[in-house]
Amino acid sequence: MNRRVHGELGPLAAALAAIVMLVTVLLLGRPSIEETRPDTRPLGAVLGAADRSELAAPAIGRGSGDPVVDPGVRPTDPDAVARAYLVAAHGAVGEDAGRTHRRAAGYAAPGSVPAQVGVVVIDAPPPGAVRTATVTSLELVAADRRGSRRGYRATVATATGPPGAPDTALERGEIAGYLVLARQPDGRWLVRTETPTTPPAPDLPVGEG
Repeated sequence: MNRRVHGELGPLAAALAAIVMLVTVLLLGRPSIEETRPDTRPLGAVLGAADRSELAAPAIGRGSGDPVVDPGVRPTDPDAVARAYLVAAHGAVGEDAGRTHRRAAGYAAPGSVPAQVGVVVIDAPPPGAVRTATVTSLELVAADRRGSRRGYRATVATATGPPGAPDTALERGEIAGYLVLARQPDGRWLVRTETPTTPPAPDLPVGEG
């Protein structure tokens, strides 16, 4: 996940990206009779067991543990929820290698991939090191008319190294992407989807570990 962003989107590309996000938000704001219910949505692999065997693709286990929510984050403030999710989602420890982590699941909507599966850690820190995340940019790019969906463009800076290491010893990176938040019936805002725009890593399956 630590992919450096080389250059910025030009005005045209940024406009197109905003349009794509707007369409996503509006579509997510409409109920669909084909949407799978949260309690029946598959939690297993993107690829079946036979497919993984054929491709010799390693499975990534789903992380365990109870999500932690910062009591200082107001759940009715979508900006605060988005920032808290990004910090939790893009932090990592060495023990995350080979599995997802669910430390951001407390800020994710029930039935969503971030809530059920968690965040895939593609390049976990080495043993004894930690990765911290800081939101450097959060921009609202779209919202539906009903006020139930909001789309953000975000940039997150990461720093990886041993705890207490000087700044000069930290490996730094940057992650850019989009978030869609959904307002819940009780007024809370929760993350529905996150889509990275940094150079993608090869697709990896999510297993049932």
